[in-house]
Amino acid sequence: MRDEKQRLQETTIPAEIDRAIFSGVQKAQQIQQRRKRFWRYGATLTASALLVGFFFSIRLSPVVAAYVSHIPGMEKLVDLIRDDKGLQRATEHQMVQNVEASVQEGEIRFSVDEVLMDERRMVIFYTIEHEQPDHVLSLDKIELMDASGQPWGSGISWGSSMNKGSKTKNRVDVNLTEKDVVPDQLQLQVTVAVDQTALDVPIKVSFPIDKARYAAHKEIVYEVNQEVAVDGQRFTIGKITAYPTQTEVSIHFDPANSKHIFDFDQLALADEHGHTYSFWGNGVPYTRDGENVVIYNLESIYFTQPEQLFLQAKQIRALDKEKRHVTIDAHSGTLLKKPGDRVHLDALRQNDDIVGMDFSLQVDVQDVNRYVSFVSDLTDDRGNEYELLQSTSSSDHENELVQVYGKLFKRLTSKGAPTEYRFTLDSYPTRLSDGFRVPVK
Repeated sequence: MRDEKQRLQETTIPAEIDRAIFSGVQKAQQIQQRRKRFWRYGATLTASALLVGFFFSIRLSPVVAAYVSHIPGMEKLVDLIRDDKGLQRATEHQMVQNVEASVQEGEIRFSVDEVLMDERRMVIFYTIEHEQPDHVLSLDKIELMDASGQPWGSGISWGSSMNKGSKTKNRVDVNLTEKDVVPDQLQLQVTVAVDQTALDVPIKVSFPIDKARYAAHKEIVYEVNQEVAVDGQRFTIGKITAYPTQTEVSIHFDPANSKHIFDFDQLALADEHGHTYSFWGNGVPYTRDGENVVIYNLESIYFTQPEQLFLQAKQIRALDKEKRHVTIDAHSGTLLKKPGDRVHLDALRQNDDIVGMDFSLQVDVQDVNRYVSFVSDLTDDRGNEYELLQSTSSSDHENELVQVYGKLFKRLTSKGAPTEYRFTLDSYPTRLSDGFRVPVK
């Protein structure tokens, strides 16, 4: 395999580099899509890491099942909230808005069926229908706008599947901040893909927002302000804020820490019965508030109101701060500076303003199914700016403990050809010695 990767490094890049690299990236994505349900993220995503979602088999409460069973078309919604206990309880409390707005474009009908939302999160349930059977229907692109056509919302993710048929129902997750004033009317413009080929004409659907559905449900705030120390690394659990659709956990990291804390393994709230509330597995896992504050999004405890509550994590992923910075020799395609022997640069492709990179990462058994963004921001020794165009991740078919990451960047400035590329790691599979558990209530 190493010989094959070396051959790829030495291959002459064709003049049509954009099309060649994009084609390879798209094929890799298609392979991944056949293996698992996946979630795509919009360009306005505010979280600095993208996680592959895993869908947990959570039993729906009898109340939810009873509530939706007598409403036409709501049966499929049950499956779409199975991974999120918070949304189940919000449904119990009748926070679902029935919209039923649809538009026909050629052989495709796109419908916004229901909306479930509060001040921090909006979930849009949609249906795509084709007049002919046996097609794979999915969304290739999404734009959410207000009534005037201005972009709205702070981050979008959406679900797709590879099942054939004439109809598919799924959901869109929209991340909101306190700056996002909710309008009375929204527009969702989508580009539908049929059999993985995007259609030329987008579809735009307008739908109203019933603010009364959530206006009375004000946030519940727990002021924790408790410091945690593990291996000399310190962070403070600030406040925990519960909304009907999610719970936000604010964590402040000490700037004096010698290590950069990437993330927490199995970060969750736990009640006195041992029931846990974690990230639901898709959408936006966290957002940043400045350099040292991260807001983590967990399942909602809003309608649960436990007598006792704890915040816990199994382990903490971290790396020495000086080891986060990676340097690549642009001529030889070798790593001049790297965090250790876990990561390898397998191929570097350059042509004009397009740069493609292939990395392999050695992981432990616990990380086999955990894919990370790895790198999103690229710079060079000339001071050029780059835009991330495509990102893929998969397992090495010969060794499941090796993950393969493909990155495609476009140089946006013209400050000369670089001799070195530089980036800072977004994640790395090394950990501190222990996790933590602190009382919240």
